[in-house]
Amino acid sequence: MVNITLPNITIPQISPDVLNDTLRILNKTRQGPVTVPNAPAIPPWLENALLTIYLALLALSILLIAHYIYYARHSSRQPPDLRADPADAPLSIIIPVKNESPETVAQAVKRLAALNCPDAEIIVVSDDPPDAFEEIRKAVESLAVPNAKALRRPQPVGYKGVALNWAAEQARGEILLFLDVDSVPPPDLCHRARAVGGREILFLGWDGYAPVKTPIATLQLFLYKYLLFHVAIVGRHNTGHPIFALGSGIAVRKKFLQEMGGFCNCTADDYDISMKAYLHGGRVVYSPGVPVYVEVPGGYAAFKKQYARWTYNSAYLLAAYGLKIFKLRMPLPHRISVFLNVATHPLMIMTTFAIMLSGLAMGYMGILLPPLHILILQLALGIAALAQVYYVYKLARGDGHSFVAVAGKLAKSAALLLVLSPYLALYVVLGALRRRIRWHITPKGLASVLSGRAGPYEIGLAAALGALFAYSLTTANPVFITNTAILLAAALYVLTKITSPPPRSDATQSGTG
Repeated sequence: MVNITLPNITIPQISPDVLNDTLRILNKTRQGPVTVPNAPAIPPWLENALLTIYLALLALSILLIAHYIYYARHSSRQPPDLRADPADAPLSIIIPVKNESPETVAQAVKRLAALNCPDAEIIVVSDDPPDAFEEIRKAVESLAVPNAKALRRPQPVGYKGVALNWAAEQARGEILLFLDVDSVPPPDLCHRARAVGGREILFLGWDGYAPVKTPIATLQLFLYKYLLFHVAIVGRHNTGHPIFALGSGIAVRKKFLQEMGGFCNCTADDYDISMKAYLHGGRVVYSPGVPVYVEVPGGYAAFKKQYARWTYNSAYLLAAYGLKIFKLRMPLPHRISVFLNVATHPLMIMTTFAIMLSGLAMGYMGILLPPLHILILQLALGIAALAQVYYVYKLARGDGHSFVAVAGKLAKSAALLLVLSPYLALYVVLGALRRRIRWHITPKGLASVLSGRAGPYEIGLAAALGALFAYSLTTANPVFITNTAILLAAALYVLTKITSPPPRSDATQSGTG
């Protein structure tokens, strides 16, 4: 017989004095914030204004997280495809290109030629100079793929949407399918595209792939799969709420495209055409199945430019259609869903940036504990953030992701957004004012890694936060010191870990493999 001796476990008891002191401090928050003794004197109206703004930001953050949780709870199952068998309608696949190598274009045509796509027309529409276009035309013709051709617009001006409209006019197909040159299409691409209805835009879904493995590419692959594909697309589809098509992998009948007035001459051509579909009494539908795989930028600089354009696009669309959204002929919950879909990026960025500024201001004022109602919202935000991590974990655990790993990915994403929020806030303003911006072609493969890492913005941000931290040390204000230290640590972590490329030898192997 074996004697087993269990260790004595002593549970620490909270003394009545500690509990009473805690309750007494919390009771003080019912009258106002609790500040450190050496806090600078701030006019009451300014303090109240800052706390009110902070309260609104907390409520908005909870709303954004809650709507992600709602769709995440409905995205655990892949929906069946209940659409009728497609008609054998003529199909034209349109690929817009600019500043792409002939080899990249040829690879895109080869991928399509390998599919079961009977009688589909492939049009590569180029906005390149004549000499560069001639190289692309020769590369396409050398493949000897039936019905594949390269065309150049006589006057290559305007944004991508204008090129798509021109190519649509040249196309023979009754159904038009738009793909980016770097997209990897699913095997049943043409079969699903031909199922598009007469007054709808059909979206095949998005997921990411990364030919160059970098920290920022790995993070994006996680976000694309579990927040974009599973939550924003499948989750919305499963709830019956409206979705928006993204720029690659969308099909539409030529007649309906012409009725809507075609794509806009703006960088937000995909979201704009989705909004036009709803305004013209149509809809955007998701076609369940293997998604279109799009390349995620492997370099930080390339990612920053792409994300800035997406941010601008959402703000631009809000400025163009904000009032019209709530006049759409659909149930109120669906109109709210459309608004949140369009507004997510601008609201997320402006909220993050404003919370950063509020945190610095509250730290400077020495606010140790805000008023009780703000404390309650802070607790609610923490609970909502944990719930979001849990539901994303439920989606990701089947692929071997642990809860800690999921929490780490989302924390890295939050840190990256925090560091970029001042830069991206500028693009929110530009989009809201509908000021035109330059379209930056996202570099592909190894070129995206070699496009650069830290630039003037990153150096300036780190220097500003470093100077602010140094100044906080002179104030002997522990709250101000802590808040500035957290921001500086987040910036340094992002700049040294998330934005760093792999060793050049590894990047070269990944880019050529």
